[in-house]
Amino acid sequence: MSRLKHTVYAEALLQWHGDLFRPYLAKVGLDESVLECPDVAIPLRQYNGLLEAAAQGSDPNLGLRMGLGLLGARVSNSLLGGVGNAVRSAPDVRAMLDCASRYIVVHAQGSEVNWRLHAGRLEISYQVTDPSVSQRRQDAEFAVGTLYAMLRELTGECFAPLRVDFAHPQPADISLHREVFACPLRFGQPTNVIAWPRKILDAPLTTADPRLHRALLPGLEAERRQRLADTELTTRIGLVIEANLSDGNIGIEQVARHLCMSKRTLQRRLHELEVEFVELVAEIRQALAIELVRQPSNGLTEIAQQLGYTGASAFSRAFRRWTGMTPSVFRQQKS
Repeated sequence: MSRLKHTVYAEALLQWHGDLFRPYLAKVGLDESVLECPDVAIPLRQYNGLLEAAAQGSDPNLGLRMGLGLLGARVSNSLLGGVGNAVRSAPDVRAMLDCASRYIVVHAQGSEVNWRLHAGRLEISYQVTDPSVSQRRQDAEFAVGTLYAMLRELTGECFAPLRVDFAHPQPADISLHREVFACPLRFGQPTNVIAWPRKILDAPLTTADPRLHRALLPGLEAERRQRLADTELTTRIGLVIEANLSDGNIGIEQVARHLCMSKRTLQRRLHELEVEFVELVAEIRQALAIELVRQPSNGLTEIAQQLGYTGASAFSRAFRRWTGMTPSVFRQQKS
């Protein structure tokens, strides 16, 4: 169970690459029906897990190749659903990015696309905001590859990126990254960013269809509100739990007080979202533990206290149950 119940619509992506993903579905707890029904909402953590498992078993650059359209399925409306149609029909890059940042939640809860002008450049950022998703490389490279391919295609290949940042550590082989982006690359950054010349912001899109764009927005807005209603509550619950893990056995009454609602109301809302409170706390503690151990500046005793354990040894035993290795070994492998 994804701890915040964030979901993603894979649209036609899994259908296009059904033979590639089929061997790894059971490993992440997904049924083959996801290869046949593009309108199925897949738990975000399982979706990311599927990308990572397929990459591990086939191609470490799988996400990037899919985003760039190098595996036979070019970036198209069908790979991004209704959001893709609205994005591609926008009049210019500015409207395209505004649309993507506002309606990304319709396609994928727990993910964000933002843009800003900084130091004379346009910077477009992408990140997964659900902390229970610990493996993110393939999703990040798929997203950045998609952004790159779309902007190049929709602006007539008149612009080239100035810099690309990735949040994950640098892979052993980045020859494909260098060949494709042909600009400075940085890994281990705070978020995933692709920077462009400022003037691209006002460039018209070759696929612009203002009437279609305006017609699609009301439906996307209605879907956005529904998706946000669930996301906002689960995010608030998750933040309260994370902030109070150091207390040890955090209870539902404690969380309800922080949210200014009764225990019964919180229980009802969790039931509506098909979330078990005890499982929620356990998954948040596990996800946060992995995130903290990845950072070498955090001492194990400090992490144990932050997560509500009586000492480093108790935390180490729990961590070994989750990952099959001690925190020290895990940290050495990931570094």
